[in-house]
Amino acid sequence: MKRLAVIPSDPLSIYLASGFGEKWLEEYYNPGKYFDEVYLLSPLENDHPHLLGMKVINTKPEELRARIKELNIDIVRAYGGYWPCDMACQNKVNGVPVIVSVHNTRPHVLSDSVAKADVVLCMSSAVRRLVLTKFKKEDRVWILPNRVNFSVMRPCAKEEFADLEKQYPFKYKILHVGRKAKEKNLDNLIKALRILGSDYVLLAVGKGDPAEYIKIAEQEGVRNQCFFIEAIKNEELPRYFSFADCMCNPSRWEGFSIVLIEALAAEAVLVVSDIPEIAEAVTHMQNGLLIKDFEKPQAIAEMIHLACTDQGLRKIIKGNARKSVERLEQSKVDALEIEYYEKVLALNAQGQFRMPLWQQMASTSLGRRIRKVMPLSVKKAMLSLVNK
Repeated sequence: MKRLAVIPSDPLSIYLASGFGEKWLEEYYNPGKYFDEVYLLSPLENDHPHLLGMKVINTKPEELRARIKELNIDIVRAYGGYWPCDMACQNKVNGVPVIVSVHNTRPHVLSDSVAKADVVLCMSSAVRRLVLTKFKKEDRVWILPNRVNFSVMRPCAKEEFADLEKQYPFKYKILHVGRKAKEKNLDNLIKALRILGSDYVLLAVGKGDPAEYIKIAEQEGVRNQCFFIEAIKNEELPRYFSFADCMCNPSRWEGFSIVLIEALAAEAVLVVSDIPEIAEAVTHMQNGLLIKDFEKPQAIAEMIHLACTDQGLRKIIKGNARKSVERLEQSKVDALEIEYYEKVLALNAQGQFRMPLWQQMASTSLGRRIRKVMPLSVKKAMLSLVNK
């Protein structure tokens, strides 16, 4: 009997409202049904006996240790290098490994507590480089990229999105998918729309208050060319990917965006920022177009115009797009994640994650009081043992 405890960074209702389907989320938290039981332990959820294949128990950070022992948990998985990481790493149970997933390269949302994790899973190589600035066990930092369901994310025939053609009767359609937040650079994309002209329309899909962006669109004189959509169901996205002449996400920073690999699987023509996190998946002029000066509306506009009008280039990009993310097909990434879980359980059986007695004592309140009066040379010696 294998039992997993998960601590997601947001309530499940947020993911469902953002368009993620119930089946996708259930498979995401328990790939291949590898675990016999999955418990969601979070202060953000109410108790629920069976939600997306998991038993949900409202759990405050200070209650986590007791829950782990009571439920006989084998592995704790924290999704996010900030508060979930703090909750899991600051409340560890000896002999129960903690895996932390880190999804983006923003240093301010990577907690120092990640140093106490047993294994860190990184969305990309760029994320891994950031993690290694705080987590010193390089052999325990593994890459686990996002996954894409090829049966859902696929190119659609024209008749499948005929309704969208009628709803948005513009010559060139631009799709943007992402939260309405600073890092997504929607502001400069709207400004680029003015440069592109009246033949272009922008569909901006994502959660968040659009007021700031509506104001920018009005100032730029393109309000009637901008449509702000709160959310689209995940299974509906392929229709929009196929309908749009290009998908433009000129992000200021990213982790390894799942929506980009979903768009590639659907053979969308991508126009994205030339930043390390994205360039790992997108090769310029091969399976998408990269914008170097993504803070300049003119540079964004020029790349969008190329993506929408150069038919030869569009043919090359579409021909390469789906093939470029075959390694990220869901069953392959699920198998990799299961392999990681098996590796963690095997290491745990060898006693790799058990703290020695002196370290256990050091983590108690008495141990903390002792450390306050401990000579610096002794503290350094203890720290070197912890980091080995």
